[in-house]
Amino acid sequence: MPTTPTSIRAATLAVVLPLSAILHQPAPTALVYKHSAGGDLKLYRFAADQSASSAPHPAALWIHGGGWTGGTCDAFFPMARYTATRGAESFVVNYRLLRPGGPTMTDAIADCKSAVRYLRAHHAELNVDPQRIAVLGESAGGHLAAAVALLDDINDGTDDLTVSARPDAVVLFNPLTDFTASNFRKLLPQGADPESADAFVRDYSPLFHVRSGLPPTLCVHGLGDTVIPPEQTRRFAAALQQAGNRCDLELLPGLPHAFLIPEYKCSETVVVNAFRRADVFLNSLGWFSGAPTLTVSAVPAWTAKWPPSPIPAATNTHP
Repeated sequence: MPTTPTSIRAATLAVVLPLSAILHQPAPTALVYKHSAGGDLKLYRFAADQSASSAPHPAALWIHGGGWTGGTCDAFFPMARYTATRGAESFVVNYRLLRPGGPTMTDAIADCKSAVRYLRAHHAELNVDPQRIAVLGESAGGHLAAAVALLDDINDGTDDLTVSARPDAVVLFNPLTDFTASNFRKLLPQGADPESADAFVRDYSPLFHVRSGLPPTLCVHGLGDTVIPPEQTRRFAAALQQAGNRCDLELLPGLPHAFLIPEYKCSETVVVNAFRRADVFLNSLGWFSGAPTLTVSAVPAWTAKWPPSPIPAATNTHP
């Protein structure tokens, strides 16, 4: 099990953790959660801070974005490092990417559900509370996180289906939830006629699977997003709320797509505030304690490509 570097321990004890302290350390432990025809699939684990309690910890399963055809796990290591410092056993899931004639959207969703089942089936050895497993995703990863929670009929037939893949909390950053209203529908096989094609595409769209009894959900979307329209998230959140589920919606004025990813597009201030929103949500469920510890570094950890500015006040709604 990896040890927590002294710099991170000291920052945590001081109730302040600059993002620069966790950008590239510590290294994760790799666990094989599934075997596939293309090779072993892994969970990259960051062990929870043990200082608060030795009791089973909540788990945070991060799902990276990249349009279902790209993206890498290491881009999401900082997120997992942070939730680990907050007391969650934290993981980034390696899932199969879509390829012509190869893995499909069904495979990607099934992989992420297999990862949840792995955490639940191995909860004792991982020191995970099987009733406090959150899935968190961004962009395509946000779609996959929502699909894990809502698309009950997609599973890997080799899984033990008696083990639930339903998460206990969901955090979605600029997710795609409706393929019927997106250019990304081209990633899905098309039927012989428009009617059958539309029906097929709806099967992979979480919006059309909303019902009561779903896990509490946080949806965060930038109103400057030109890749996935924020209106998708607005409609998805409204549907969840109307079905009687808790869904907190935060629409962030001006922010573009992929604002969550460190060292990529937006300023460190934007990224830190995005991380903190997930922290506050999980704290509201009783999974974390105290205020978020993540802060902006004294010296900016990277140069922003998007004009750095404080996040304006969000629009918050929940039942």
